[in-house]
Amino acid sequence: EGKWREIMDKLSDVSVEEYRSIVRGDERFVKYFRDSTPELELTGLNIGSRPAKRKPGGGVESLRAIPWNMAWTQTRCNLPTWLGVGSAIGGALEGDDKEVLLEMYREWGAFRTVVDLVEMVVVKSESDIHGMYEEALVKGEGR
Repeated sequence: EGKWREIMDKLSDVSVEEYRSIVRGDERFVKYFRDSTPELELTGLNIGSRPAKRKPGGGVESLRAIPWNMAWTQTRCNLPTWLGVGSAIGGALEGDDKEVLLEMYREWGAFRTVVDLVEMVVVKSESDIHGMYEEALVKGEGR
């Protein structure tokens, strides 16, 4: 249905904007990521056919997907899965698209699967464990 695709485009736009505003837009993020995750240790593992980074000295955008996701999974934060999704869906539920969004969840299996998978990852995330990593590794104003 055309309305569903229109709403999916809106959800995607909001989610991407929120994600990028933090990951690329906050100058503190790269340091926080490096301090709070085992990213540097993971880049030394030979876990794929390509180097862990596109540019050895680059920022987050130079990382490949495997070390990026593994670093967040190791700390039980799972940030790449959920960051931005809540803003997108929450905004739609508070706006004029609420009923259509609920219809999409009931009637569109692909949409329901995505929402359910994100929900599962959020449930598996452990903010207490991530907090222990943060407390032990992130110093000063980086918290």
